[in-house]
Amino acid sequence: MEFTFSKRAKTTTFALMGIGFLLMLVGIFTERDYLHAEAIGDSKVVATYHHDISDDASVTAVIEETKAALAAHNLTGEVTDKTEEFRAHMEEEGYEERGMMLTISNLARAESAEEEHGHGHGHEEEHSLSEEVAHWFHNGEVSLPSHHARFWSNLLVNGFFFFAIGLGALFFLALQYATEAAWGTLLKRIFEAVMAYLPIGIGVLIFVFAAGAAHLHHIYHWMDPRVYSEFLENGNPSPYYDAIIAGKSAYLNQPFFWIRTMVYFATYWVFMRAFRKRSLLEDQMGGTNIHFKNYRQGALFLVFFAVFSSTSSWDWIMSIDTHWFSTLFGWYVFSGMWVSAIIVFIVLTLYLKNKGYLPQVNENHLHDLGKWMFAISFLWSYLWFSQFMLIWYSDIPEEVTYFVERITHYKGIFFGMFFVNFVMPMVILMSRDAKRNNKFLIAIGTIIFIGHWVDVFVMVMPGTVHEHWSFGFLEIGMLMFFLGGFVFTVLRQLTKAPLTPVHHPYLEESVHHHV
Repeated sequence: MEFTFSKRAKTTTFALMGIGFLLMLVGIFTERDYLHAEAIGDSKVVATYHHDISDDASVTAVIEETKAALAAHNLTGEVTDKTEEFRAHMEEEGYEERGMMLTISNLARAESAEEEHGHGHGHEEEHSLSEEVAHWFHNGEVSLPSHHARFWSNLLVNGFFFFAIGLGALFFLALQYATEAAWGTLLKRIFEAVMAYLPIGIGVLIFVFAAGAAHLHHIYHWMDPRVYSEFLENGNPSPYYDAIIAGKSAYLNQPFFWIRTMVYFATYWVFMRAFRKRSLLEDQMGGTNIHFKNYRQGALFLVFFAVFSSTSSWDWIMSIDTHWFSTLFGWYVFSGMWVSAIIVFIVLTLYLKNKGYLPQVNENHLHDLGKWMFAISFLWSYLWFSQFMLIWYSDIPEEVTYFVERITHYKGIFFGMFFVNFVMPMVILMSRDAKRNNKFLIAIGTIIFIGHWVDVFVMVMPGTVHEHWSFGFLEIGMLMFFLGGFVFTVLRQLTKAPLTPVHHPYLEESVHHHV
């Protein structure tokens, strides 16, 4: 039976992408950059920005915003532009960035505010004025037009997350071949459809990496060649030099990074195309020759994947926090990739059965997929806890800093995601009946799927935007856009071949699968 991509399904995916794109545009145009503000004493604040500013009109705009904020909060103060002195000082230190600095001094409550609140609390309120104003800069009330750090970070989050699902499908298909597992034969077309997203995911990631190499964003600090130079051309010490990153330069350098990345992508592409081509050819020819070729190629792919799944996660995700490393990180990322792919298989299988397809797929097949989701959720939880507990308990500053950033600024979602991805499968999916309950599988699968998107979010954002994160139009819109594109790609791929691999040698065993 061949799958028909209905008009309603197409409309739904396009609507999801369209709404997501509009929300994303709103998020992009309202994105702002944050100034660093320091409260000095009771009535003075110094606000600085250490990156390039393309025009001096931006400095003027920030000054006007600051004055307007003072008036809106019934405060008075002197706003002084210190940008020229700041830039001259930075040049003396060897910096090239055209940043900015302003001071807000002599802060006081306006007359009307004092009358409204009464003079009895004047001293207490005046004491906190500088911290109150500094908070405006910290929360973005006073800010600069953005360099779009959140946009690029979200693009990496979604690009990697959905690419990883496609890669998880390719891995699982190769695992089925290498182990000669018969039960998944009826689901093979679903695995192939999900892995078909890989070329799009590759394109998105190459775009993000190329933009970083061109210094359009600063997600990967090690891509700036200045961090490797201890001295400037004039012999003065370089303010950009980072001894820790320089010590990793044999591995973290752009030529070697691009060589590794292209080898990863080429390997995944070649195996994906080969598996798909032989799968369609098997429908025509039958026999066992193609099956045994897939068996050998599946085992070979697992050898490459065992290495590449870890090293690529080091290159693309762990190197964001360049000073930090974890020997468990590759396995941790891999487990999240795997369980996310299994959830997609479950949702797709139930969707197709609800539409009258895959009549030979029974509750035993779904039970096996449910067991995979349950088991890999525990694997992920074990790796999460092992990585966190060992590093946190050792309390070595250069290692524990990774978790300090996340607990300080991302505490709710950092621990919340662990609760969702560990406790919910344990409590709800423990029993045999739960793994055969379609409603349970859909509900828990959806929650865990979102939890693993948040997991990738927490891996990326603290090292790129630090405390200046949110779930706003940009985050929601980009997730909707990528999700719509992913679903459209997978459903379209399902139309290109019969849903049942008719001449697979293990087809009959899969049809009569029982556990």
